[in-house]
Amino acid sequence: MEVGNMLSWSTYKEVDNKFFVIQKSVDGINFKKAGDVKGAGNSNSVKTYRFLDLAIAEQKTYYRILHYASDNSFTTSETFIIERTMENNLMITSMSSTVTDRKLSLTVKSAIDTKATFEFRKLNGEVISRGKKRLTKGLNALSFDCSKLPNGRYEIILKANNEKERISIRKVKTSEAPKLDYEVIKK
Repeated sequence: MEVGNMLSWSTYKEVDNKFFVIQKSVDGINFKKAGDVKGAGNSNSVKTYRFLDLAIAEQKTYYRILHYASDNSFTTSETFIIERTMENNLMITSMSSTVTDRKLSLTVKSAIDTKATFEFRKLNGEVISRGKKRLTKGLNALSFDCSKLPNGRYEIILKANNEKERISIRKVKTSEAPKLDYEVIKK
């Protein structure tokens, strides 16, 4: 929206859902609270939630949602990206988490059928892994095995048709990985 980023999500069942905390980031690694939304508690029907983030300054903003139970334990959603630019032919629209111990899952939107190349780079620019992925027109689910990467920060660069998408991730020990609670449903 012109005035801000509108987030909308639905649950099909809720058990002990006290509230959601919406977090945002400009780098995909360091998140801060943007706001919260009260949950339904317990529900067996579809509930839809919305949150409007008026405090936008960056063209690319990363969001994730923390789901809190009544004992203040929480789980973390996948990370979503909103870019405030014109629609392009290649766009990472969501990812499993920017902090991972094993696997990185990306949802990539492509305007055409194409081949994409990817690189995993250390922060000093050294390429440690590269490859190719086939993209079809529409949404594509890509998965990368990060289990053999040393712990640390990395940049992933995805290129196709003279366009480039980049994200940053942090590889951590399993004990430091966030507990994720989500299901990706393609429409």
